[in-house]
Amino acid sequence: MKPSVSFRTFGCRLNQLETEAIAAAFETAGFGTAPFGSGSLVTVLNTCTVTGKAEQKARREIRAALRGNPAGLVLVTGCYAEVEGEALAALGERAVVVPGSAKDLVLDLASRLAEAAEHGLDPVDEARAALASASGHARDPFAFRPASFAFHARPALKVQDGCDNACTYCRVRIARGRAVSLPVAEALARARALAASGAAEIVLTGVNLSQYHDPGTGADFAALLEALLAGTDGVAYRISSWEPDRVDGGFARAFSNPRVRAHVHLALQSGCDATLGRMARPYRTDRVREAVALLRGARPGFFLGVDLILGFPGETDAEFAETLALLDELRPAWIHAFPYSPRPGTRAALMPGKVPERVAGERVALVMERARAWRADYARSRVGSETELVLEGIEGSPDVEDGLGAPDRAVAAGPGAGEAGAAGGATGSRTGTSDEFLGVLVEGLPPELDRPGVAVRVSILEALPGGEGLGAPDLRGRFVAPTRSDPLLSAPGVLPL
Repeated sequence: MKPSVSFRTFGCRLNQLETEAIAAAFETAGFGTAPFGSGSLVTVLNTCTVTGKAEQKARREIRAALRGNPAGLVLVTGCYAEVEGEALAALGERAVVVPGSAKDLVLDLASRLAEAAEHGLDPVDEARAALASASGHARDPFAFRPASFAFHARPALKVQDGCDNACTYCRVRIARGRAVSLPVAEALARARALAASGAAEIVLTGVNLSQYHDPGTGADFAALLEALLAGTDGVAYRISSWEPDRVDGGFARAFSNPRVRAHVHLALQSGCDATLGRMARPYRTDRVREAVALLRGARPGFFLGVDLILGFPGETDAEFAETLALLDELRPAWIHAFPYSPRPGTRAALMPGKVPERVAGERVALVMERARAWRADYARSRVGSETELVLEGIEGSPDVEDGLGAPDRAVAAGPGAGEAGAAGGATGSRTGTSDEFLGVLVEGLPPELDRPGVAVRVSILEALPGGEGLGAPDLRGRFVAPTRSDPLLSAPGVLPL
């Protein structure tokens, strides 16, 4: 019988990609993938340190994994493992910690653990011995390049890691280190391989994509994107996140290409200049306005998402009102809003003017009320248009855990992160509706319905207000929320049978 491995991933798209690569290494070594909590011989947890809540979840899951299989190995890596490795190792004798900066060692560890399983050796002893022998190894942040993806239909391509900013709230930059980039030529080779495997869309990812800088030629991200577009055919590209101050003419020109998804998620963080100053963000709100205007000029109707930290130390009611005013002006299609979480080792953790958790929570709730309304407005604006969806799976297929532990099957958005619908049946026209917002007409769905990653042309039929049922009565069968990167798909929808 094959030894089994299970995974739990916390945090960003980059962590999810790295888990995919680790999963592929274990599969190549002869492991079978099992659901988290099933008592696998090896359990890998890829942790995040962006918030205290993410760390709390990681500790809880590590303890659960240790309880679930007293004879197994619990392998903990990621950003939290980088900054608090000793504390995580102390959670249990069978917890082995690999710092995030050495995460690529886990790729090589898979074959040694498979050999240990074959000979009945303790995987904990083998893991510790392997890590000790690799002490002082040269880090390779771009070793994570899976040829196949177990948990996502849309493959990601890591082109950047680390960050040179000095934001006062951020612990990730401490864990990930300085910005480094994959050369354009190698990025293009990897993109071509993904496209040849049948990928309909590639998500470009990194800690701070806007700091991409080819170490040989000096090319920036816009030049990288143009090289990827010129050097591949058909496949689309999605930008995972972007910094407002790095939106310039070159980026806007590359973004205007129809093979680049009409989706940008800006790391806004605050709409108040004083708060941005305390955060040590390298821009102010006038620059944000310029950036959004430039993007909307290059791609009218694109899906704009923003990140916000609310309740930052010293944020007064008046400063929060400035953030609301900027949001009312920009009207983003979606908002990721988080209450401020003090991170040990950061300057903000020592700042005066702590905002009560209750107040921060109320501010998040107020912002999210606006976000839901603007999301509906965006959906209505798409009515009557055409777009492209990427098929991520089919109702009735086996549940597969994605990098965060939730089933990942349905249809994902195309040009905008919020554009989505449902699909099913045989080749020909079918109608599907989202439970909340969009109805689509699927045109010429390919017959190979069990193969994810297929691009499908659709016409958007209608925008449904939230909570008004499931649409046409002949549409039966549910699908689950497909991916967290597609906010309009956060609610269940239906599939035609």
